[in-house]
Amino acid sequence: MAKFTGRSLGFTGGTIDKLESIPGFRTSLTKEEIYKQLNEIGVCIAGATANIAPADKKIYVLRDQTATIDNIALGASSIMFKKLAIGAQNIVLDVKTGTGAFMQSESRAEELAYTMVEIGKLSNRNIIAMVTDMNQPLGRNIGNHLEVIEAIEVLEGR
Repeated sequence: MAKFTGRSLGFTGGTIDKLESIPGFRTSLTKEEIYKQLNEIGVCIAGATANIAPADKKIYVLRDQTATIDNIALGASSIMFKKLAIGAQNIVLDVKTGTGAFMQSESRAEELAYTMVEIGKLSNRNIIAMVTDMNQPLGRNIGNHLEVIEAIEVLEGR
């Protein structure tokens, strides 16, 4: 199971932002490192790099500087770059909607999900998308590092 993900453009922080708050946790991996982790331990979480999805960083900057974070075409392209670049054949997308997401309306989140599924199908991938609610916090802490600590505590049964 591989999760190839990006940084957040919103205030909530993305998966990479949260994981990189752990001292020594590295998400900028080469394709070789990704496949090695998958073969050795069966799981890998990585972010886009200049060698894997070089256009992704440029699109992030473009979206941020032109206030087009919620643009469907740019968002779908940015998200799908990473999945396709790494060679994923089976893709599950979790598209957030609500006050904590950059697609705040459910209809816009559904449009983004549909666009990404179409990109996946045109690329001959098995792909599904779910639109999930991000209208309320799941925990009590705010900030990448504190949220990671809280998630670990929950996993430990505390």
